[in-house]
Amino acid sequence: MENFSEIKKTKIFDQINEFDMQAMAHCFKIKFRNYNKNDYIISQGEPTEDVVMILKGGAKVESIDIFGDISILTKLKAGDIYGIENNDINNEGYSDNLIATENTLAMFLNRHRLFTPCQNKCKRHELIVKNLVKLIVERNIELNEKLKLMSKKNIREKVLTYLYNQSKKANSQYFDLPFNKTELANYLSVDRSALSTTLSKLRAEGIIDFDKKHYYVKKYQDI
Repeated sequence: MENFSEIKKTKIFDQINEFDMQAMAHCFKIKFRNYNKNDYIISQGEPTEDVVMILKGGAKVESIDIFGDISILTKLKAGDIYGIENNDINNEGYSDNLIATENTLAMFLNRHRLFTPCQNKCKRHELIVKNLVKLIVERNIELNEKLKLMSKKNIREKVLTYLYNQSKKANSQYFDLPFNKTELANYLSVDRSALSTTLSKLRAEGIIDFDKKHYYVKKYQDI
C-alpha cells in the first residue's frame, strides 16, 4: 500500500499489517496530501469530516481567539494525529488551525467511518478503536499538563514548569524544544520580550542554559 512504511509507525495502526491496511483504505476513505511549510492543513471552523495523521514532516496546532490573539496549543511530529478530540455534534467545525511547520505528508481518515464500527465487526476495526482510546487518554494527559502550566502565577513559574516537564520527558537535563522563542511565547501565552527577559535571568542565575532550541536545566533539587 502507498506510504505503508510511514503508516505502520503510527500508534493508531499499531499491530495492523499491510493486508488489513489495504482493506481499510476504502472503508476509512483514506486520502494523502502533501503540504509546504506554513500551508494550512486544516482551518479553524472547517467541517470536521476527517481525522488527520502526520506521516512525514510536522505541524502546529494554533488557536485564534475572538481578539485575534494566537496561541500554539501543541506541535505534531510524524506519527501524531489531529482531530480525535473534535466533535461535530453542533456542526461548529474544527476548533483550531493545523499548519505545516515543514514540508509535510498528511493522511486523512473519515471521522464517521473511523469511529463507527463496520457491519462486519471485523477484528482490525476493533483494534483501531482500542488504539484510538489509548491516543485519547494520552491527549487528555497532555491537556491536563497544559492546564496546570497555564495555572502558574507568573512567567518564571510557567517557564520552569515547562522546561522541567520537557527534561522529564527526555529523561535528560539536556533536550531540544519543539518551539522557537516566538512559538514558545505563544504556547505559554506570554509576551515574547518578557519571555526572553525571564530566560536570560534564569541563565544568569545558573538554573538553565540554552542555544536556540537546545536547552539545559539544573536538577530540581539543586535549585
